[in-house]
Amino acid sequence: MRKIFLSLFICVLSTAVSVAQTTTYHLPKTAVRVSILVEKQSYSPGMLSLYAQRFLKKNVAQESYDAYRIIGTHLEPYAIPDTARVFEAKIDNRLNNNMFTLSEENILLGINTEGKALKYRTPFAPAPKGAPLDPYKYLSQEIISAGSKLKMAELCSNEIYDIRESINELTRGQADYMPKDGRQLEIMLKNLETQELALRQMFEGVMTTDTVEHTLIYIPERDTTREVLFRFSTHFGLVGSDDLSGEPFYAVTEDMHSMPARINETGKKAPKDETGIWIAIPGKIRFSLADDRKAFKTIELSAAQFGEIENLTEPLFSKKVKTTVILNPYNGGIEKIESNPIEK
Repeated sequence: MRKIFLSLFICVLSTAVSVAQTTTYHLPKTAVRVSILVEKQSYSPGMLSLYAQRFLKKNVAQESYDAYRIIGTHLEPYAIPDTARVFEAKIDNRLNNNMFTLSEENILLGINTEGKALKYRTPFAPAPKGAPLDPYKYLSQEIISAGSKLKMAELCSNEIYDIRESINELTRGQADYMPKDGRQLEIMLKNLETQELALRQMFEGVMTTDTVEHTLIYIPERDTTREVLFRFSTHFGLVGSDDLSGEPFYAVTEDMHSMPARINETGKKAPKDETGIWIAIPGKIRFSLADDRKAFKTIELSAAQFGEIENLTEPLFSKKVKTTVILNPYNGGIEKIESNPIEK
């Protein structure tokens, strides 16, 4: 966030003349940031997968594949500058409004005070992955020198069963060479389990899992019930809204027709724009992310574009008072307004 401090200047010619200045700002348009956490599982068959049933009594896939699934979703308000609501605040020596705080996107955040910064959820960061096992590091010379895959599979399976027997003997305390303490036992068991896993991967293949967060920005403009936001495929993951390989996920928006009270009195003629300072009176909406069966996530929020705007008039910024205004950074509505007399 950058702070813009605008001061009043008085030019003295033959007589004192007030020089009006302006600062240009936007009100926000309220959007929804949709985060979708997608898990991808990738399978690669082992070089001895054809013999998994014969030697390990396991049925395993013979072809590589990828499988995707949604494991989490998150919704949060998001702000973009509303290009249809651009205003110029007037600053001259008749008014006590010499400081405006704007966001990086030029959205008005505060008047005569710093305001509140836009803050968003920290994106998902996957945990670092360890190096994959190399089965050949655990193969004996006899296995490597086997004349056929069938013979290699037989020797590998024998090695696997020998390792399992050694693990059972250690855990029961029946091994010929028992470790001296618990720490040594833990290390020996871990090494044996790693060897077994590496050898089993020769038959069972390798399944790797990766998790990625996709983020979409959606701007609700009206009531909607089935607006396709994206599509999702168990074979390809997140795809575009026009890609029929995936099942549709919808943006559902409901205008709740609820707005906060105005600052100025109602029932009177609309006041003249004396200051150029406008704020939003946001309307309340309910937004849901849904598929054809149910809503996955729902959020209620105030959205600037579903409400109106209001002018803050001169009396609020007269020389007799110090008025500070803090605006909601996502919807432009007033969060806090204070007027305190200025002591002379």
